[in-house]
Amino acid sequence: MELTVHPLEATVAICTYNGKARIGDVIRALAEQTLPKGSWELVVIDNASKDDTHEVVSGLLREWLPENGRVVLETRAGLSFARARAAEEARGPLLLFLDDDTVPAADWVERGVRAFGEIPAAGVIGGKVKPRWEVTPTPLAEAVAPFALAICDRGDERMLLDEIGGGVVGAGMCVRTGLLREIYADPGAPAQVTGRTGSNLMSGEDIAISAVAREKGWECWYEPGMVIEHMLPASRMEKGYLLRLYEGIGRGQAATRKVYDWKARTVLSWGIGLKDLVRWVAGQVRGGVGGGLEGELHELRQRQTLGRGLQAMRWPRG
Repeated sequence: MELTVHPLEATVAICTYNGKARIGDVIRALAEQTLPKGSWELVVIDNASKDDTHEVVSGLLREWLPENGRVVLETRAGLSFARARAAEEARGPLLLFLDDDTVPAADWVERGVRAFGEIPAAGVIGGKVKPRWEVTPTPLAEAVAPFALAICDRGDERMLLDEIGGGVVGAGMCVRTGLLREIYADPGAPAQVTGRTGSNLMSGEDIAISAVAREKGWECWYEPGMVIEHMLPASRMEKGYLLRLYEGIGRGQAATRKVYDWKARTVLSWGIGLKDLVRWVAGQVRGGVGGGLEGELHELRQRQTLGRGLQAMRWPRG
């Protein structure tokens, strides 16, 4: 059932899974936004957390945003299901997404509302994402951050993002509420590219949203004035985590390709997957391009290629 859109300028949505230890910084930053609180709301989507995140968030909202914050439970695990629930719950015409580890600048909401007003053709907008390292980053973590850790700095000028298979980075992604509801009008749509599910690091739902928005005639833009900081703990630098992350990225690339490439929706997908598996085998035979950082990067790219090939072999069967 379609919700009535209230006279709010925006809905900020935080999607969280077991995020009680980190989400407090995000909520406190939202409490300090320059846009008057009465003109926007906050909806926290508890995406099937297995701890007491729901209760912790409720307490934080009572303390920091008692008038315009609420928490909603979404029992279907997966970031896309959480985003779809946010679209159902939103009362504002704009949906400004934050992760539970992304801290917005004080003017983030205000700049988001302004950007959509100044770019009428924009359906999806993303901003600048800076790292907030918990400890001094390793050379490997710094090297992969722009690609794998959602760090995004495309410069200081607005930019139209029109590359096929590309789009707005998921951290801080902002969408017109009506557009996202339209994208998720098919109840099965979120299941096509579920995004991260618990400890499963498969990604790609942000690229899928960008691709479908373009198909519907909307544009995707980069807005440098919208700044958030991505909290990156030491665990994000561990080799084992990065290997799982790269495999998830590869799987997400294969799953998302189904959205914008007709071949990936047919038996030709198996050919696409087979090519990637051949590339992976060749890379294994060839080995790394040396030791140190280059060798580690090669290993990560290999895991990405393997994930992409394995996932493509599942399409179009699921």
